[in-house]
Amino acid sequence: MSIGTDTLRRPMGTVALVGALLLGGAATATPAGASGGPTGSRDPEGPVAEALERPGSLDSVAEVRTLADETTGETGVRVGVVVDTNGEAPGGISVERIVADADQVGELVGTVEDVPGVASAAVDVPVRLLADPQASAQYALGRIGATNLASDQDGLGVVVAVLDTGVAGTHPDLTPPLRDGSPRVLPGRTFVYNEVSNGGPGDVDPHGHGTHVAGIVAAARDNGIGGRGVAPGAQILPVRVLSSTGSGSSTDLAAGIRWAHQQGADVINMSLGAPSNSIPRDVASAIQNATTTVAPGASAPAVVVASAGNNGTGSLPSWPASHPRSIAVAATNSSDVVASFSTRGDYVDVAAPGVNILSTCRAGNQCSMSGTSMASPVVAAAVAVLRQQVPTRTPDDVASLLRSTAVDVSTPGVDADSGAGRIDLARAAATGAPATPVAPVPVAAPPTTTPAPPQAAPPVRLTGGIDAAVVDRRRFVLGGWVSEPDGPAVIRVTVIGGGRLLNVDETSTGGRWDRTVDLSTGANLVCVTGYDNPTNEPVVLGCRNVTVK
Repeated sequence: MSIGTDTLRRPMGTVALVGALLLGGAATATPAGASGGPTGSRDPEGPVAEALERPGSLDSVAEVRTLADETTGETGVRVGVVVDTNGEAPGGISVERIVADADQVGELVGTVEDVPGVASAAVDVPVRLLADPQASAQYALGRIGATNLASDQDGLGVVVAVLDTGVAGTHPDLTPPLRDGSPRVLPGRTFVYNEVSNGGPGDVDPHGHGTHVAGIVAAARDNGIGGRGVAPGAQILPVRVLSSTGSGSSTDLAAGIRWAHQQGADVINMSLGAPSNSIPRDVASAIQNATTTVAPGASAPAVVVASAGNNGTGSLPSWPASHPRSIAVAATNSSDVVASFSTRGDYVDVAAPGVNILSTCRAGNQCSMSGTSMASPVVAAAVAVLRQQVPTRTPDDVASLLRSTAVDVSTPGVDADSGAGRIDLARAAATGAPATPVAPVPVAAPPTTTPAPPQAAPPVRLTGGIDAAVVDRRRFVLGGWVSEPDGPAVIRVTVIGGGRLLNVDETSTGGRWDRTVDLSTGANLVCVTGYDNPTNEPVVLGCRNVTVK
């Protein structure tokens, strides 16, 4: 089993992360809002020159404000002055702008910065919103309608397991936290036979393939780096089942599928496979289990998405895509033509862009790759958006929705090249949107002397989950994240096993929690509950079944 023949294109270079893009320089900057006339066109004996020549004319914030008013609408270099009248106390920040000639800027800045109450003075240069500089090269986003979705239709709350060569969790486009504060890439796990890292975390990538796949799913949006993922709010669970050479075993793959399912993954993406007329029994059993049973803490069985293969026409089907409960994905190009390398077969469900796909690369930059390995995570990310929309949506529901809203790009009707066609996420999300209940017409209440009912209790806003769990003999180490905007949250770990009940509490204040508990021999049930602040309502963060021999 290997990752196949995905093609690595020339890297496009590292894009540096900056806080803001500054245009122009101190001596030549053109003020935003200026008329565009030549610098120095103002009267050199104007108010700025007079203020600089007259001792004591710029000794107070009031005088700075007067000078700003006198130069409003002038042409020249705009100097921004930040005033802080309260020192470090809140509420005293304001801004003034003085327009001066270029040759007056240095002296003006030095003079104004010495005024009591002035925090800073500097040339006021344009700043623009940080966008993704290579987003225009990501044709897949527009092709499937991802750019037409609302900003909050981003897969938030959905965990996508990437079973691959690992994920470089330190990539700058994969490190920004999600909009709820939770980590974008979880530690994950490695299942690679005869390798020192076996059993360790999966957020490392000695190959690069898995990092590219993860970026297609959930690279950060509008952070000034590279492009963005189809579901930039989804969380990545990296499960490394392939070595640095891109090869692995069916046993490790089966273990990875089961582990991802037990961790509560909503979507499992496998951009890997091997051609064969039959699927290994352990892999088939793992997929069957993941797609038909609900893991503790999950809302529905996992949706399995897999690449259809890169062997072209006339080749054997590729597993695990050929499993009847997998969504098998073919690859199309920017013209909606099925790629020549894409494996054909009646097991193909849908197609997605998979030629020259720009995404994150192991070295920390951006690069383009081609293959059904790239098409599969496009669909996995689309599934994340659909599961965010309706968390209880079953694998069958998701597959049916994707097929029924797909765009026919090959032989009319369902065919061996593209299945039902190239997915249309915007159409699927619109079609699958829950019906909005019609608000009842308000009816005036009759007069009454009954006291008004008490106000509703504050909403429960605590969220969280388990993202790490390790068993060392009878000791069980688990950890996770919690978001509680109203203050510290109490986290309770409950262990049931060996005829005993154990509760261990701790207070989480930094968004993370971890706890080590002792287990009993035999079967143990470990559950984690967060208590909302201030309602004290319990929120189950997840459960794990652990057997100690």
